[in-house]
Amino acid sequence: MALDNHSDVVQAESAEQVALACRIIAAFGHEDLTLGHVSVRRPGDDRAYIKRKGIALGEVTPDDVIVLQLDDPECLSAPGMHLEASIHAEIYRSRPDVGAVIHSHPLYATALGATATDAPHLEFLTHDSVLFVDGLGVYADSAQLITTSEQGKGVAEALGSRRVALLKNHGVVVVGEDIRWAVMAAVTLERAVRLQSLARSLGTLDPLSREAAEVIFPAKYQDGLLDEYWAMWTRRYAAVAVDDSPDGGEGT
Repeated sequence: MALDNHSDVVQAESAEQVALACRIIAAFGHEDLTLGHVSVRRPGDDRAYIKRKGIALGEVTPDDVIVLQLDDPECLSAPGMHLEASIHAEIYRSRPDVGAVIHSHPLYATALGATATDAPHLEFLTHDSVLFVDGLGVYADSAQLITTSEQGKGVAEALGSRRVALLKNHGVVVVGEDIRWAVMAAVTLERAVRLQSLARSLGTLDPLSREAAEVIFPAKYQDGLLDEYWAMWTRRYAAVAVDDSPDGGEGT
């Protein structure tokens, strides 16, 4: 990635974050050929930094991260830009609280979004699902690629104030306050949906109440713990791309 006077440090740090995030989520079942993308944005910035097209999530290095200029109408057609970069651009424009966006096609969460219901539901079965106490958004306008600003606005609207939107028959969009939270949500979403699928095959589901989930959330999910998790992921995935899924993960 070519650096410029916008801020060499910000660009370099952002590129490192995007590359590491891509390799992490690849290890936890989000990789699908060369599809899927991750971006980050600093608070108040008019730029985001996003994985380029043509490379798999597990292969991404900082050199594979490009600039998404949010105040430029032509940004979606910039060289190397993913066709669905409008997802990122419109979410950043509508959600100033969001510092990172992920779009991917994880097996179990994508399957949940392909069920015959207007509101695919994630039960509060374990602490994993508690992260999504605000529920899941659903973009059901079409299963087409999200290539226009109008479609991107539709995804942002479906997401609302939540962490996750399922794209019906397509994939998922996950956001976070920063890259740590977005990666945590992406990894945890796939694990939670996979566990729900397994639990349903074993018997009748016995979920926690919403009240219990709301009590568990602040103890389970807090910045200090996210720092620990990000440091662990950095130790495991920063140096090299991942070849095998970790225990508890499943490749696609």
